[in-house]
Amino acid sequence: MRWVVLSLIFSMVLAVLSAGCIHESPGRPESHIESGWQHVDLEESQSDVLSHLTTITGSLNRAIASFNDREYDGCRAECEQLKRENLEYAASIESFERRVTNASLSGPGGAYYDAQLSILRAIHQSVNESASDLYQASEYASQGDDSHATYRSHRAAAYVDAIYANIDRFNENVAVSNSGSVSFASPVPDPPDPEEVPARKVDLSDIPDPYYLHKTRFQNTPDEVKRLLGKGFITPYQCSSFDCSEMAAYIEWKLECHNVTAYIATRDDWQDGYGHAWVIVPLRGGKHLAIEPTVSATEGSLGAEMITYEPEYFVYDQLFEDIYGASEFFGVEEWDWWNKLELK
Repeated sequence: MRWVVLSLIFSMVLAVLSAGCIHESPGRPESHIESGWQHVDLEESQSDVLSHLTTITGSLNRAIASFNDREYDGCRAECEQLKRENLEYAASIESFERRVTNASLSGPGGAYYDAQLSILRAIHQSVNESASDLYQASEYASQGDDSHATYRSHRAAAYVDAIYANIDRFNENVAVSNSGSVSFASPVPDPPDPEEVPARKVDLSDIPDPYYLHKTRFQNTPDEVKRLLGKGFITPYQCSSFDCSEMAAYIEWKLECHNVTAYIATRDDWQDGYGHAWVIVPLRGGKHLAIEPTVSATEGSLGAEMITYEPEYFVYDQLFEDIYGASEFFGVEEWDWWNKLELK
């Protein structure tokens, strides 16, 4: 099988961003705070919020780094952690907002904290969006769905940009307050969604028509499957030309032509990062057998020795009912055994 987990065909636009310096408090113009204890109380609460935000930016950078390194399990774990941290961050914002309300600030002081709270809430929303999109991008990428992975990664990148743009605005407001001005910045607007990914269209015209032929009917039993496998493959295994995917597709075709239900199974990371394909056959009574297509080709064994019940053969990433589903997902050229063997 010719796909390799470590060589996805798209490049991610996400870049690891270092958390900017977050300025925790303005200078203390007397017109902003009406009493000393309120000032201390508000500054402590704001410091708590920014401490949570610093933790979040660290987790976000680790999630992005994992995604860019194609460590998708690690990226999803970081995203889950990020979501938990964002809940704690939201709670700290609520606490900060209650203290601002209780302080009954007026004039520039009230305007400053209102502006900063709006920015902190916007950051919270952007973290939610970026974590969710990055998680989904990792899911799609690990499944080989490059188009949707790219869409989600672009959306995540836009919200990451919004997070850091809002941190910049938070810091700008600190500087504005220190200057004695009241021209405070608002949060940046939410980024627009990227253009929707068009549905992937695969040309199936290279598949012979008709493909599945009507032959002598067999049954879904181990003995009948062994009879159909015969002596296995005579055509030798050839990587990237006639390998596990073409072999699996041929076996599925032959079984289905003889009325034996069969599925093509694939797994992206079978050995050393390479994908693999094989066949799974449901049996009477709810049991299944698997067929390792490369056994007879590599060891000269009989076709019956392709049959296995080893547990790893029943853990797969994709399971296709027919050649059409497999071709729509991976492309026709991945399965085109009919260009190497005679269709009869």
